[in-house]
Amino acid sequence: MRANEFLIERWTKRTVNDYFDNKKQPKPSRRDFSVSRPCDGCVLLKFKTIPDLTKSFFRMAEYYDGDQKKKHVDMAEFLDDWMDRQGNADYFKFWDGFNITDSAFRSWRRSVGKLSQAEQTAVDAVDQATKGMKKFCVMGVSGDDPATMQHELFHAKYYLDPDFKRNADQLFDECRNDPVIKTMTKILKTKLDYHTNIEEEIAAYLYAGSQLKLVFGIDAKSLIQRFQGLA
Repeated sequence: MRANEFLIERWTKRTVNDYFDNKKQPKPSRRDFSVSRPCDGCVLLKFKTIPDLTKSFFRMAEYYDGDQKKKHVDMAEFLDDWMDRQGNADYFKFWDGFNITDSAFRSWRRSVGKLSQAEQTAVDAVDQATKGMKKFCVMGVSGDDPATMQHELFHAKYYLDPDFKRNADQLFDECRNDPVIKTMTKILKTKLDYHTNIEEEIAAYLYAGSQLKLVFGIDAKSLIQRFQGLA
């Protein structure tokens, strides 16, 4: 992941000020994020800053998307994987979007044990927002980047809307031999450490329509137009 570029893009004067203002109230609270429903069945937690978002979501995300799915992340191993030789853990600086399905959320809660205060605050908000809902997904984002929102909305629609999923799968099958998709697949596997749901992730990037040059070093205007037509 090109962390330096992400830092430049994500950390604006406003988000820096929000982060350091938040240190006056160091313990996470419900005031650190808003809750809304961008589409049927989807609950969005929108945080002011990336560290507040990642502290609330990273263990959920690692449980759902990690290499050893359904196994809880060991903090020492996690930091060993992500921390550089200067002690920086870029994960908590640039990872600005998460999407968790209902089954993963419930399974994680049942088995995770003690929650941090950041996790507990987010879980309480999700519990309240999903009362009476059998099928849902939880989105977590930071800031106002429209590409991040579109990317995570793709995952939500893909899970929640059978027609959207069917159309997306059909479009991907039509395009799977495109050199752009082959390049994206290779980078996701070898550089970004994706092991599962790779086709869905590629489709989400194309649906969002930006960051392809930044993340993959490619131009995919024609594919973007086709995938954005799924909306």
